[in-house]
Amino acid sequence: MPSLNFVQLNIERAKHFDKIIPFLKDHKPDTFCFQELREPDIPLFEKELGVSCFFAPMTIHPSEGEPANMGVGIFSRLPVKDMYAEYYFGDRNPREFTFSGDLDNMSRVFAYLDVEKDGEIFRIGTTHFTWSGRGIISERQNGDFAGLSRILDKAEEIVFSGDFNAPRGGEIFSRLASRYKDNVPPEYTTSIDPNMHRNGKIELMVDGLFSTPKYEVSDVKMVCGLSDHCALTAKISKV
Repeated sequence: MPSLNFVQLNIERAKHFDKIIPFLKDHKPDTFCFQELREPDIPLFEKELGVSCFFAPMTIHPSEGEPANMGVGIFSRLPVKDMYAEYYFGDRNPREFTFSGDLDNMSRVFAYLDVEKDGEIFRIGTTHFTWSGRGIISERQNGDFAGLSRILDKAEEIVFSGDFNAPRGGEIFSRLASRYKDNVPPEYTTSIDPNMHRNGKIELMVDGLFSTPKYEVSDVKMVCGLSDHCALTAKISKV
């Protein structure tokens, strides 16, 4: 049964390359999904890891004094057959990042692509879902989830990951888990790295890895010590 190695990670912009790149070189994923990826940093990953990137911008972020387009990226060392980026809030023309109260102005996008391995096509997607304070569902999240759901319906059979900014057990995560298989083992109770996140220990499982019935996702593990979020590693197979 054809399979590929996979990694999911919110990389927190350009803060942790000294940890992330050696990890990826050691793990050798066929495909990996990043959130908070800066566009100027893509060539570094492509050169160091021998991959190509499909990038979807979400905002122009101040990025510790170096403003740059920031968004989500799907990297692959496999042949890419098709690429898609559909926005459920805003559009692909980035705006300068602002934050007011419990709302930011970042566009929100679902990116996905088809890669080929051993004669099989695998559809892999990612998103960085709308933020809300303390993991409490907001009106904005409700509206954006409706848009995301319409995109997922069109994507059909898929494996997708991301930073969902909505904790397992909450309403948004539960809606996803009712439609797709939640592949993160239940013993993992938080995906926030307590030693690297600016707010320390936070018990919120907000990073997810979901699949439709034509895929089997196995050997899922959480790896911390790479960014302010922990990574998810997995083996993805076609059923």
